[in-house]
Amino acid sequence: MRSSFVFFLYLLRGACSGSDGDPESLNLCIHMVVSHGFNLPEFLQRTTLNDVTIFYHDSNMASKMPRPDWLNSIAGQWHWKHIQNWADRNRRVITQGFTSAVQQFNRTGLLADSNIYEGWGCCTLFPNGTYRSSLTHKFNGKDFISLDLDKRVFVAAVSEAVLYKNQRCRDERDMDDITDYYRKVIIDRLNIFKHAPSVRIRKVPEVRIFEKQKAGSITVTCHVTGFYPRAVQVDWLDPDLHPVDGGVTDVLPNEDGTYQTRRSVTVPEEDVGKHTYSCVVLHSSVEHNITTVWVGESQIYRRAGVWISLAIFLLPTGFIFWRLCNRLCCELN
Repeated sequence: MRSSFVFFLYLLRGACSGSDGDPESLNLCIHMVVSHGFNLPEFLQRTTLNDVTIFYHDSNMASKMPRPDWLNSIAGQWHWKHIQNWADRNRRVITQGFTSAVQQFNRTGLLADSNIYEGWGCCTLFPNGTYRSSLTHKFNGKDFISLDLDKRVFVAAVSEAVLYKNQRCRDERDMDDITDYYRKVIIDRLNIFKHAPSVRIRKVPEVRIFEKQKAGSITVTCHVTGFYPRAVQVDWLDPDLHPVDGGVTDVLPNEDGTYQTRRSVTVPEEDVGKHTYSCVVLHSSVEHNITTVWVGESQIYRRAGVWISLAIFLLPTGFIFWRLCNRLCCELN
């Protein structure tokens, strides 16, 4: 049970890394996995568009997913049939990679019970019409081989991958098919699948600003949550509207299926109260952007505010105490 949970977190981390950061881009990915020792299907494949699952199949399923009703065009029917057929092909080549990696890394005996081999094939279509395609295989989380589309060859990331790389490159028909897929088929598929009803769902992000006092500075964090789909861009701008370099954490899932992220900027104490900083969020759910301005208070004003608040609080108490003392003195006299 624990190994399955760890594996789920591993896949989640990989799924997040497969998405492009541009909120206006479209990202179609195929994630193929062969695993042993995690109480999961021996093989699984998931096709996503901007993190929305379009197709899923694993070795425990009796049949492939049926074609969804919205994919009713002739081209759509062809692509769905192609996906179903390539699921079998992908299982074959990924299993070959898994077997070769286990042998070359000598993952035998007890080590044979906990291995993962992944294939990540992605195509990103940018707003200006350009695209980028890639295919990478990983073994136990580390790069194994990758596809060089321009040269039409696989490249070994480590010496243990040379054997499998040569096996793939010798199959000229397979190289023709995979090159055509990542140069044409996946792009055509992306343009068809972008009309899926689930892909068009949008949820507007909520933006909050938090401060944390440190010695000599204040860390200001822009927390962005509740947005969907996952792709988002968060930037801090200085008073001259120039980007401010700040720390970025991963985009993480919320329990309701939305996402969250944050970006922080460190402001020197001497600049607090003198300048404003803006957190700008770009997301496909809003037409323009969401801008939240942070106006900090200097330590002098902060201390003055504390004393003023304390005086306001104590003033009524002191007045009541004076009235009681005055009344007591009059009664004694």
